[in-house]
Amino acid sequence: MATSVIEICNNALVDLGEEAIVSLSDNTKAARLCNQRWPAVRDAVLRAHPWNCAVRQAELAARAEAAGWQYEHAYPLPTDCLRVLAVRCGEAEVEAWEVQAASVFCDVPGPLELVYVARMDDPRLFDPLLCEVLTARMCATLAYPITASTALAQSFWSLYADKLREARGVDAREASAPTAPAPTTWLSAKLGR
Repeated sequence: MATSVIEICNNALVDLGEEAIVSLSDNTKAARLCNQRWPAVRDAVLRAHPWNCAVRQAELAARAEAAGWQYEHAYPLPTDCLRVLAVRCGEAEVEAWEVQAASVFCDVPGPLELVYVARMDDPRLFDPLLCEVLTARMCATLAYPITASTALAQSFWSLYADKLREARGVDAREASAPTAPAPTTWLSAKLGR
């Protein structure tokens, strides 16, 4: 498990045959690239899967202004929200909702309960396999700018895909399978609703 962003970046740089950096503000090409690319890499990897370590819950209140023509209500997303996983109102799942302009739009009067993937800045909270995936994605992202080798870059993108698949599999097995609510009427049961 990584203890810092620098450790993840240095693992990637070492895999690329580069010298390690002390800080993201070092005056080296490697440090400048890591500083520039890290936020986008972190957010892309966190968005790619509902990592157990990054899933959060929040209660949302509706915005004061009108939602627009398609939905009746708009609920601003938390500032750290990278991906919405589920929207509920009380015990019921909200069936029709959409994310637009940093808000959840739906026809349900709130408050809403949101399950989402959060942006995480502290690598000490990351799962060890998530750190491996982040390192692999940093390698893939930095390979061409550092080495100018498309073959090496392709190799690291393949490694990233393999690490992502492995980590997703392990992460997904650390929760019980969701259960569908029991149908409330005979017709609902027959129609599978």
